[in-house]
Amino acid sequence: MDKKSKKMLIIALTLSLITAALVYIYISGIKPEQAPETKYINVYAAARTIPGFTRITASDIEEIKVAEELYTEDMATDKEQVIGKWTLVSILKGEFIRNARLTDDEGLYFSHTIPEGTRAVSMNITEQVNVANLPRPGDHVDVVASFNKEEDVRGDKTVTYPRITKIILQNVKVLALGQDTSLSADKPVEQPMTITLAVRKEDVEKFVYASEFGIIRLALRPVGDDSLINTEGVIRQDVTGIKGIIVTEETDDTGPAGADGAGLE
Repeated sequence: MDKKSKKMLIIALTLSLITAALVYIYISGIKPEQAPETKYINVYAAARTIPGFTRITASDIEEIKVAEELYTEDMATDKEQVIGKWTLVSILKGEFIRNARLTDDEGLYFSHTIPEGTRAVSMNITEQVNVANLPRPGDHVDVVASFNKEEDVRGDKTVTYPRITKIILQNVKVLALGQDTSLSADKPVEQPMTITLAVRKEDVEKFVYASEFGIIRLALRPVGDDSLINTEGVIRQDVTGIKGIIVTEETDDTGPAGADGAGLE
């Protein structure tokens, strides 16, 4: 290689080194852009799937963080404003609790607890209506009615209805005691003034008649027992086995004129 070629090669290498140095210096001077810091907001989500028309408890929800850009104003951020409210729709596990899906209106909730085909009918609780252990909302009872002897005059005839006790409704769901619709058995039991039952719509008139003109007792059913029985009711003779006595003008103080007379109530 002649001197001229060597000189050109040295110049080329020198320029390459200078260029590389300049590029390095330029790159080193560039500061990488910092990503903007993500801000988070604490909101509440469902810790489990919450059915519709359910009162929310502390165990139903959990606090999570959501990026500020994903936050919307209807997301619940205050725990105290969520607990105790009723869900209007089902909320899936992990789903945000949104204020628009909650209500304070317990009455709205209550109307949705009435089973289809029934009507909510309330009656006062008395010593006759009460049972030994107060049923809870969600329990089932049988309604037993007792009627006094009644005479119905129809023209020149009188129809007599004997005193009778009969199961008139079976497996009736208890919806509420007073204003309490809670299923919890941990709450202290106070004597409520009313009890509300889910009565089949075709039995509402029967139930109201019995509550107005008879004496009602409630028989609490075991959990899971939905069996039904057929009964014609009982009169005094069915209970005691003693037949009534036909009283005639011939009957004296020593006994009936006809001992084999038909039994009456």
